[in-house]
Amino acid sequence: MGNKIINPKQVYSYYQLCSDLNRLATRYANQLSLSTIGYSAEGRRIFAVKVGKGHKKLLCHGAHHAREWLTSALIVDLIETLFTDQDAPWKTLREKQLDQLALTFVPMVNPDGVTLVQEGASGFPHHKDLIAWNEGSTDFRSWKANSRGVDLNRQYPVGWEDIQQDPGEPKSSHYKGKKPLSEPEVQALYRLAEDELFDCAIAYHSSGEEIFWRYNLQGDIIEKYRPLAEGLAKLTGYRLIEPGPNPSGGGFTDWFLTSFQKPCFTIEIAPSVGPKPVPLDFYDQIYHENKDVIPLLGKYLIDNKK
Repeated sequence: MGNKIINPKQVYSYYQLCSDLNRLATRYANQLSLSTIGYSAEGRRIFAVKVGKGHKKLLCHGAHHAREWLTSALIVDLIETLFTDQDAPWKTLREKQLDQLALTFVPMVNPDGVTLVQEGASGFPHHKDLIAWNEGSTDFRSWKANSRGVDLNRQYPVGWEDIQQDPGEPKSSHYKGKKPLSEPEVQALYRLAEDELFDCAIAYHSSGEEIFWRYNLQGDIIEKYRPLAEGLAKLTGYRLIEPGPNPSGGGFTDWFLTSFQKPCFTIEIAPSVGPKPVPLDFYDQIYHENKDVIPLLGKYLIDNKK
């Protein structure tokens, strides 16, 4: 393996993300493009990294939920793996497939929320509101929402009206907002997906070692993508989740599957740890389980050109 400059095994902050992405963009200036697709409610950048110029497009994003910042570290680590790993799947992808693939990574959809979880509310101008929304607690380690108390993965325009367990007001989790796409972070990712028309997408979350992949889709389209879903499950060791009769919507994967009728997967990394960030002790295991997810999906897209 080549010399890597990223250290994913740390409390992975927005500021670390900015530093790491700029370092990668400098080192791989001719191979990687770094852009800003939008801004959070508090003005933090939402970054996208693009590698490859092919016509088959894959999107990978993480940290919709604030406490799930380890997904950001994983994604940035995987970006660097693309340029450094000498194992066959990545070497093949790097040397032979990037003329057919375009990979887009959005490591941290919710930078305000991540900052709140890691640093607390004191740096936010509306810190009193945040503490009130957090049931009076100054401990924000279990927080999932953005800085306006909206759960970003309940914001997408599919099944929004019927979302279950909505508290009806800003909270640390589950509040779906006053309307779909009300939050700037979601607007940024929504616009990106609408503009790029990706052929496949991955939404990294934590925790539970599960893969959500169907939502309400039925029939031939599900059977078409089932082998790919089963391949991901075999690769990661995670369990495929079959939805119940009335799954709650509003999530990115729910929307992408419904709108584009193309494969999309919510991958929940790590064993279930409850309402808190995944401990860093799990990172090596997580990386090993997910290391070859991108090459597997890239090969699928190339092999299924239609």
